[in-house]
Amino acid sequence: MPIDSRADRSSRVGSVPPGVARSADDLQQTLDHGLRGFAVHPVPAAAAEDWSIVDGALQHTSGGFFSITGVSDLTGSALMLYQPQGAVTGLLSARVEGERWVLLQARAEPGCLGGVQFGPTVQSTPANYLRVHAGLTAPYAGSFIGFDPRIAIVDDTSQLDLGERYLAKTKRSILLEEVEASDPAPGFAWATPAALAESVLRSSFLNLDLRSILAVAHWSAHPGEGELAPRSAAVRRSLEAVPRPEVLGDLLARLRREQPPVQRLVALPDLDNWRQTEMGWSEVEPRQGFGVRFYEVTATGRELPTWVQPLVNSSTPGQVVLACRQRAGLLEFFVRPVSERGLVTGAALGPSFVRYPGAIGATPEWLQPPAAGIWSETVEGDEGGRFFRDASTYQIVRTDAAPGSEDRSGFWLRLSELKALLRTSNTCTIQLRGIVSQLLAVD
Repeated sequence: MPIDSRADRSSRVGSVPPGVARSADDLQQTLDHGLRGFAVHPVPAAAAEDWSIVDGALQHTSGGFFSITGVSDLTGSALMLYQPQGAVTGLLSARVEGERWVLLQARAEPGCLGGVQFGPTVQSTPANYLRVHAGLTAPYAGSFIGFDPRIAIVDDTSQLDLGERYLAKTKRSILLEEVEASDPAPGFAWATPAALAESVLRSSFLNLDLRSILAVAHWSAHPGEGELAPRSAAVRRSLEAVPRPEVLGDLLARLRREQPPVQRLVALPDLDNWRQTEMGWSEVEPRQGFGVRFYEVTATGRELPTWVQPLVNSSTPGQVVLACRQRAGLLEFFVRPVSERGLVTGAALGPSFVRYPGAIGATPEWLQPPAAGIWSETVEGDEGGRFFRDASTYQIVRTDAAPGSEDRSGFWLRLSELKALLRTSNTCTIQLRGIVSQLLAVD
């Protein structure tokens, strides 16, 4: 039965239909529900009966999910996650009251900051939606991996994942539109644009996969058109500005010139600078800045009620910064082409500055106070199903002490240009997609 018909709305003015969140506080109630029956405990590697070294890599007995392996190229060797099966991150939407509502899932993950965050409607690897683990089927997965006459495809792109953590991993990012907003399953909630706008500025509230889809989705410079619209008039003007073909052409040509290095797999026991311990794997000297440990997870309502798995655990927090400036009455954003070991494209477009959790590196002075003022800031964690509370500060800063057009390390883009690149498959990093989501709510 569809929720909140017009007859129902007229009979209870000011009420919130069940399963619908009109504010971030409304969403918090669903998030609290997602923590029920959820617990995480570190365990020795010996307790991970379903994980073992096979063909030199740490793998699950099913052969699905992800592997942890060594890789080597001309720059050296590293430990990385390998998951060749493309994951699906899908967000279901519906047009209600002239607005686009989206269906969010409260996801309790072993590595989540706070234990639980909102993710897209479906966030699933093939191992999950094909039930390799012999567990339950993920709710709503059928609409994203099969035929469903009740939905229309709004967006379907392929997007890059963490290039310094995953080897050649991409995700299919899908936005669907349902004919009617049906009653949500337990642990799910329909979020209105107002609720989303409040939520994107809350730390560790929306996970990066959800933020990524929101950043890729079509935005309107005119509120009331039924699409997501930034609150700030300055952001909307930059969104509406005419893209410059010469700027986009120059940027894309530079990205496409970069070829990914040939990565050769190295058996974990033979990997330089890594050693096996009672709890997992750790570095001899701190180079990558993380270790791998095992955790036992109990999660009522998930595909499996309990399991043991490895998680990457970084030693220090990271930082992501996107700089903006005002030029000729328009906001512009400084983005940089980056080369990362695991990017299948070799290079991608990233924010002004990124320091991965565990990595060493100083933030450029022009991105720090007093040269730059913080416009928005949240703390976000990497994917909770693979990383144990790996956190980064995500900041948008406003500055005039920034590189000019003569600086070839990056490009100043209008939001209309940046959005065009975000909507292009395998072009922008997940950190850039994550930070851009904040532009929906800045004042």
